Amino acid sequence: MSLPESSERSGARVRLHVSADAAATGVAAGNEAARIVRAAVAAKGRARVLFASAPSQEEMLRTLLSDSAVDWNRVHAFHMDEYVGLPEGSPHAFGAWLEGRLEAAGPGRLERMLPGSEPAREASRYAALVRAAEMDLVCMGIGMNGHIAFNEPGAGRLDDPETVRLVRLDDTSRRQQVEEGLFPTLEEVPTHALTLTVPALLSTGAAVVTVHGAHKAAAVAASLEGPVDVRCPASAIRTHPAVSVYLDAAAAGRLAPGTVAAGRAEEPS
Repeated sequence: MSLPESSERSGARVRLHVSADAAATGVAAGNEAARIVRAAVAAKGRARVLFASAPSQEEMLRTLLSDSAVDWNRVHAFHMDEYVGLPEGSPHAFGAWLEGRLEAAGPGRLERMLPGSEPAREASRYAALVRAAEMDLVCMGIGMNGHIAFNEPGAGRLDDPETVRLVRLDDTSRRQQVEEGLFPTLEEVPTHALTLTVPALLSTGAAVVTVHGAHKAAAVAASLEGPVDVRCPASAIRTHPAVSVYLDAAAAGRLAPGTVAAGRAEEPS
């Protein structure tokens, strides 16, 4: 199907790709992420990349990491959020999740967010690292309630002047961690986290957004078709000048036909 390269919605250009299943979605997103990283390294000698730490990113990361043309010696990786209150060395930490996957790529550097007992001090330290130079790419998902990183609906600002904030987690976000098998019980999920703010996430050269599953369909529809509004923080991705959204058929299930047709889509087989 021949479709326009991009579509205009709320002043932004969104490249929308819909694949048949989660595996195909992750491969397509990973290939695009690899292309962006390779281009940054070729142009500047290095790439700075923000990563989400979530099951929705597994196939995208696997595909990116398997690209032998990416020089991971020249990639400086960051993550976008971290729980506050976990014991030191906890396997539930987002940094641990991401570090375990990036280690397979070799000696590239992951800058971990380590709240410890002084999250405010860590927020300041990490913010300075993020601001030190342009981020070339953010690879992210969309939460069930429309959050990006841990910017929760109605709890923050889309024009937040800060880079990293201490936030209280929405109950829906905490339940999602249990439903995705990241914690055994809701009581074990921390109530607070450090998160990059919406402007910090979207101040990158490019954004690759990967979402799959029917449980995300309502959030996807609100993000791509609703108002750009703090009630759905993910709607702010439409303000990014170079964003590509990769969905499987289930995650795209509540989108209007015209939304899919306006993007550059791959028809589910």
